[in-house]
Amino acid sequence: MNKKLNTILLIFLVYFSVSSAVAQTTTDLKTIKVKKEATFVKAAFDEADYKVIAFDRFGNPHENAVKSFVIFYKEKNSAYEKKISGNVFTEEVINYLTKKRKTATKICISSIIAETSVGHLEELPSLCDIVIFPDCKKVKKS
Repeated sequence: MNKKLNTILLIFLVYFSVSSAVAQTTTDLKTIKVKKEATFVKAAFDEADYKVIAFDRFGNPHENAVKSFVIFYKEKNSAYEKKISGNVFTEEVINYLTKKRKTATKICISSIIAETSVGHLEELPSLCDIVIFPDCKKVKKS
């Protein structure tokens, strides 16, 4: 009788320890959310060379990382956009903004796409309130 009681007690303990272990594993499962850290955090406009430069999270510049961007500006009551491939303004855009226009132009650079060293594309925040002044003309002194 003692053996039967011990066997029943042993089966009872094993059953409850296994069922509680299974219950613990099913209730303790949780999801882990992983946020990918961006390589580039911002962009800057180089006024001397008319190009856009990407900066990584450590503040290091990467001149050739920017692959494309969009220039946006207003003229009178119209708004204009020009998509640029690469990181340098085209000669046509530079000539228009510096030679054909007689007043300063406020531009906004948006949709800045930079490519990481492993080939991933990242979008950088827009750059607005950039003022491009026309070329100064020589003034003749009399």
